[in-house]
Amino acid sequence: MKKRMQRIFLLFVYLGIAGNLVSCSNDSVSDDTAITTATQRTGTVGILLTDKPADPSLFVSINASIEAVELIGPGDDGRIILYSGGTKTFDLLRLKNESIPLAFKDNVPTGTYCKIRLRLSDLELVLADETPNDLTDNETYHPKLPGNGKLDLVARDCFSVRPGEIVTLQLDIDAGNSIHIIKNKKGFNFRPVVFVDVLSQEFESKLVRLEGEITEINKAQNSLLLCKAVPAQHMNSLGCVDIHLGDNAAFFDNVEYSGAPRPIAELLAADKLGEQVTVVGWPRYRVEPYIDVEVSEGHYPPLGECKLWDIDLDSSEQHASGDCEELSMHVSDNKILVNHDGVVKDHYHPLMVVDALVVEWGEFLQIEGQVATDADSSGFSMTVSSGGPVITNDTLGVVFQPGDKGVNGTRIVSSSGVLLQPTQVVRPLPVQVDGTLELISGSDPLLKAALVILDKDIVGIEQVTGTVLTVGTNSFTMDPEADIVCGVATSQLVVTLAQDVEILTVTIADSGSEIIPGGVIEVGDSIGMNGRCEAGGYLTDNVVIVDDQRK
Repeated sequence: MKKRMQRIFLLFVYLGIAGNLVSCSNDSVSDDTAITTATQRTGTVGILLTDKPADPSLFVSINASIEAVELIGPGDDGRIILYSGGTKTFDLLRLKNESIPLAFKDNVPTGTYCKIRLRLSDLELVLADETPNDLTDNETYHPKLPGNGKLDLVARDCFSVRPGEIVTLQLDIDAGNSIHIIKNKKGFNFRPVVFVDVLSQEFESKLVRLEGEITEINKAQNSLLLCKAVPAQHMNSLGCVDIHLGDNAAFFDNVEYSGAPRPIAELLAADKLGEQVTVVGWPRYRVEPYIDVEVSEGHYPPLGECKLWDIDLDSSEQHASGDCEELSMHVSDNKILVNHDGVVKDHYHPLMVVDALVVEWGEFLQIEGQVATDADSSGFSMTVSSGGPVITNDTLGVVFQPGDKGVNGTRIVSSSGVLLQPTQVVRPLPVQVDGTLELISGSDPLLKAALVILDKDIVGIEQVTGTVLTVGTNSFTMDPEADIVCGVATSQLVVTLAQDVEILTVTIADSGSEIIPGGVIEVGDSIGMNGRCEAGGYLTDNVVIVDDQRK
């Protein structure tokens, strides 16, 4: 009898470093095809979404509606649908300090991939007005999307998917450079600027925010498994993330302790199994991949039953088949569940690994604004631009919560995730605070902070758009569209390029847009930048060249 061999994947700890790129895949795979043969090897690709800040004085919300994300191999071969099946809308302004998971997809054939296709169905700009706490009467604008919202994003470096490996990509939508004010403020053009980054050892990602259910607790490793935390497309996995609770982690309880900091041991208690929590932390660049296991003919369980497969045993030494639900309770690092078709029932393997900064149990507000008074050891005050309660004063008081001995209190970090001291909370830095309200009779409430995120990188940053006039070796001059740049009226701005300047070329046509890393700055180019004003000119480490070919 001809033997049937089928490949299945299981979680396995991998301590090596990824090798060289492998050959590209030329096979087209439908959205829900499960690849399990020995000749067609697969991995998993995940997408995180984040945003570079836009001018808060112009917009209170930038709502992007995403209907599909595709992965495309070299030469537009091997298209894989990473996300589809319903439009998701994200307020990009809420993502300037953090990234969130958009989708994870398994059964992605191994090979090299260079392009991501993003499809937008709408972009809603909610304009700022003089009543920041009342959004009911704000003017909105929907700029035309070129090519019906089709954006082709080329990765800075092509990346490879290897057997059983999980590759995570971050799509960084630069809302500030993407939204171009039409002359005389008659409206807005959408000129899509999106950076694609592969989460790797060299790349410093933003903090990631997750919400999910505590499914497993490991006290010995100070970790927990958070499931239903990332959207999984056509996967057996329950969208789990491995959460590590190190020395910098803090736990805040708004179910039993009014949002106060509590010992990590309480989070790891058995009564927390099944509870919903929010985690903000640092994503790791490496997630344990899979290895192959062969299930030979004659050792599959009968139809309707499952078998708990021990990876350390041969096929002939495996345990008898039985009830799938009962056996699923015994899945572990070296035991997986297979059914009659050989499909892995490893629901709980993690798609991401995150070092926790803050874990929140219960409801917490997420309020944005600016620091209004410099902080002392007890707290500070802030103006509120979104997410806050109705207050009679112009500012909201924020209280730092100290932890008891051995317990971390309020966590203060920069938008890049660097831990800060209270004295670094100074005006007028943009700030985001997670916390709970302490109601005070006869006066405004106080916000008891669990997490404070400061956008220190934005200090001194000014966005400039315009037309290139002359080009030098490491600099150029331009005619800025704004009348005043760096506080000075000018029609010729001198721009110096940083040594590690990053150039992005955006080509916009009626059929769609293509965003490609690299490009050559030439006279007459329409460009956009985020840079710093310095004596004698302007310094930037990023330039976006916009080639708008629309008729």
